[in-house]
Amino acid sequence: MSQNEGDIPRKASEEAASSSDVSTPAEGTKKLSNKELKELKKREKAAKRSAKKQESGISIEQQQQQAQAKREKKQQQREQQLQQQKEQQRKQEEKTRKVKQNLKKNTLFGHLETTAERRATILAVTSAISSSKASRITAAGLMLPAVTSALTGSQVPISGGSTASSAAVAANGSGGDAKNDISKGLASMSLENEEFSVVPGIGSVIPNVIDQSFDSQQLVSSVKELLLNKEFIHPAVSLLTSRIANYMIVGSIPRCIAMLEAFQTVIRDYQTPSGTTLSRNLTSYLSHQIDILKKARPLSVTMGNAIRWLKQEISLIDPSTPDKEAKKDLCEKIAQFAREKIELADQLIIGSASDHVENNSTIVTYGSSKVLTDLLLHNAVDLQKKFKVIVVDSRPLFEGRKMADILRSHGVDVTYALITSLDGILNMSVDYVFLGAHSILSNGFLYSRVGTAMLAMSAKRRNIPVLVCCESLKFSQRVQLDSVTFNELADPEDLTTIDSRNLVDRNNVRGTLLRQFSKERKEEKKKMALENKTNNKSTNGASSARANSDSPEDDKTDRNILDGWQDIPSLNIVNILYDLTPPEYIKKIITEFGALPPSSVPVILREYKSSA
Repeated sequence: MSQNEGDIPRKASEEAASSSDVSTPAEGTKKLSNKELKELKKREKAAKRSAKKQESGISIEQQQQQAQAKREKKQQQREQQLQQQKEQQRKQEEKTRKVKQNLKKNTLFGHLETTAERRATILAVTSAISSSKASRITAAGLMLPAVTSALTGSQVPISGGSTASSAAVAANGSGGDAKNDISKGLASMSLENEEFSVVPGIGSVIPNVIDQSFDSQQLVSSVKELLLNKEFIHPAVSLLTSRIANYMIVGSIPRCIAMLEAFQTVIRDYQTPSGTTLSRNLTSYLSHQIDILKKARPLSVTMGNAIRWLKQEISLIDPSTPDKEAKKDLCEKIAQFAREKIELADQLIIGSASDHVENNSTIVTYGSSKVLTDLLLHNAVDLQKKFKVIVVDSRPLFEGRKMADILRSHGVDVTYALITSLDGILNMSVDYVFLGAHSILSNGFLYSRVGTAMLAMSAKRRNIPVLVCCESLKFSQRVQLDSVTFNELADPEDLTTIDSRNLVDRNNVRGTLLRQFSKERKEEKKKMALENKTNNKSTNGASSARANSDSPEDDKTDRNILDGWQDIPSLNIVNILYDLTPPEYIKKIITEFGALPPSSVPVILREYKSSA
């Protein structure tokens, strides 16, 4: 016990001595913190490394250069990490966008092809046909290189020594790989050639469009098939496709006439390959032209009936007939078909419908129809009848403006109104409602521009006779009970844009590619402006906050209410072009065979089919 008791004072004295050595004020030393100790050790290690390097022959300048290289390497690594984070964020945003897009497409009309998908297809095909040089501005808009060299498996030559991306794949590649290769190939194109008027940055426009549209394997497969056969597409058909897609040719009959004229040009320039006959090969050659026409807009019923008739005529050609004579006969038959089924049929319809146009009567029409325009002009100019015409119109095509302008220029008393004022119009003293038709279905339903059913129903409730003027070429064997099963989806942006001009006027000013380029440039500018406002707000403080307080009002005045509707998952804008009018709302259908009730349509179909 005494020994242990003696050890305790010795330990206490040693601890006191050691503590006095650490912080003795007489020596002027100070106790260092953990951070300072770590820094001291770091400097000591650095000094030792420097001494070792100097002993090995490395100078101080070389040491500084090595240190600078290490700092640059770390900076590059940080930038790469930041770039990877941005790329992951972009992929996540793209995934979210696709989910939103799929949610929007899974609607009542989700089974129909959208305008964006059709435009992306036309863009890929026409750009592959039109130019193999660098992008340049033309009267039709922005001409781009062969967009889909990745799909066709060929390299795109770029003038000025530039080469396209090497990301070309075979035509049988997967849809996702083809889409990515298209985007990469376009994004890497050099547009520094000064031979043409080049728009910098245009390479970023098309990959966005293709990446947003080529999501379905079926669409990618159809585009690949078109591109593999792009050498067979005639320039006349390519031009017609562009005009139809831009709504420069509107209407069932005008589109059919334009198609038949283009087919005449195709047949005249056609050369039968060796080892086959015209009657066997021309049908498949025309099929390539029809495939690209379908991508502009879905074929009208008149176009479909004309195509079936033409293919039947080609199959009846004697294989022993010389090609020159066979092509001449085909062109003459096409001209005769248009003359009989359209021109002469319209004259018979005008003669029969003129009995319903009386002096001092009031007639309501909707939109624009070639046969109705000719009917009213015939009665006003040739028969010198005095009557009033009320042209009802609707957005976004504003087709009725053209009809109202033609009638007004010939001295007809015309009143122009939108369909929103339909109730007030029909409360006036109206004698007849004349309607055009896109098609008459076999169950007697009228398939025409959207809004026709509302007009016919409103007229029926007021006991106003509804007369439909329609050529038998527009009769279809199809049966349809609603507007959902089959329809045409137009661009939703046509409804969100508040513009008094119709689509034809707007498309004459700017081509499809130029519109897309302008749209994406505006979106990029808005994004940059938003980022600048955020940065200014963080740096300038209160002054920037006051400056930005007025910006929401300015933005509201400069943009449409529905701008950015694609980012709202719960909002889906549908722009359908046609609706169905039940036969009970129609009093008569006036054809070249005479006036008949909708219940007699199957009789005309049988007669028309037998005569065809």
